[in-house]
Amino acid sequence: MKRITMLISLWLLFFPNGGQEMAAQIRNKVCDTIPYEFIQEKIIIPVTVNGVNTKYIVDTGGRTGTMYDAAMKMNATAAGYMRVSDVNAQSSNYQEAYVQDITIGKNYQIKQLKTMVLPKDPFFAELGVAGILGGDAFAQSVVTFDSRSKIMVINYPYRPERLKVTDGIPLLNETEHYSVVNVRLGDHDLRVLFDTGAGGFLLYSTEDYNNLADISKVTNHGYGIVAAGITGLGNPVDIKKITVPSINIMGKEFTNVGSTTTVMNETIIGVDLLTYGKVIIDYMRKRFYFFPFEEGKTDMGGAPALWNVSILPRNERFEITTIWDSMKDKVAFGDEVININGTSLKDCPMSQMAVEEIMNAIPGDTGYIIIKKDNQEKRIEIKKEK
Repeated sequence: MKRITMLISLWLLFFPNGGQEMAAQIRNKVCDTIPYEFIQEKIIIPVTVNGVNTKYIVDTGGRTGTMYDAAMKMNATAAGYMRVSDVNAQSSNYQEAYVQDITIGKNYQIKQLKTMVLPKDPFFAELGVAGILGGDAFAQSVVTFDSRSKIMVINYPYRPERLKVTDGIPLLNETEHYSVVNVRLGDHDLRVLFDTGAGGFLLYSTEDYNNLADISKVTNHGYGIVAAGITGLGNPVDIKKITVPSINIMGKEFTNVGSTTTVMNETIIGVDLLTYGKVIIDYMRKRFYFFPFEEGKTDMGGAPALWNVSILPRNERFEITTIWDSMKDKVAFGDEVININGTSLKDCPMSQMAVEEIMNAIPGDTGYIIIKKDNQEKRIEIKKEK
């Protein structure tokens, strides 16, 4: 089962960026190499905040946020409130706070950084992280992502050696620390957000699909929850599974690119881009670089093969949360699932990761679930399909 998109980022462009209030004091020239963990499609690095050793997810599409308990251990000080919107276009008020003496790597030190204060998040807790580091945390640096070596490199104040400004393309958002760039979708320019907090390669917004429907091939339809955002699960919506013929990122062409439509305002290029090349973001000079590992076209294989139902913890039980066309007359959104391919969910933790492990363990492309409805149990066959 390919997991429902866990987008922990995208505080999007409707709100002022607290990162501009960051006071960064960097010691001389910095060139730090930071090994990272890659777990559940998230880049995780060690960080020290006010003497507290912890870990954060690096999220180029988001704003820095820290769970409440961790913020208290860091002796964070209150800094007001702000209203933010997540991937499901659901908004909420969050307290803001200042944290002091942040060290990323050995020498990249930030005297003070504003962070949103987030409620306890089971996903973060399972990953063992305090929260997310957005682009605002790296505003005074040049960040290189190298997936082959599983490292981040932070440079300040200079660019990496031999890197020319003319080798990159501009970041389109001048006042915020988001890596928004133009790519070519077929014969069209398309504004996208490069977001290491988003799993997958292409997350295609419904708005962009509607504007460019003539160059997309629809292979399947569904109904359900697109993503789990920071405010929780979204509302069910109509979903399309699509294939676009070509995406060109700084001269590297990806063909036969599959995706499902999302409710986000912008299309996202997710963390899977790092599979195909090195990415450098120069936040100080507002430049973006992509250096592919291999030249020539890369065939992405078309629409993703997904189980024709998705199951998530919801309402203190496990429910069907996405239904594709082949299942629409067999199950309903919200049906309770008590068994997946012979594994009872009675003692399963109320965790997205836990239920996905069970789905991923199903051998082959067919299996079954047992739903409980009106005190009756019913076995339903499921399959992977494009």
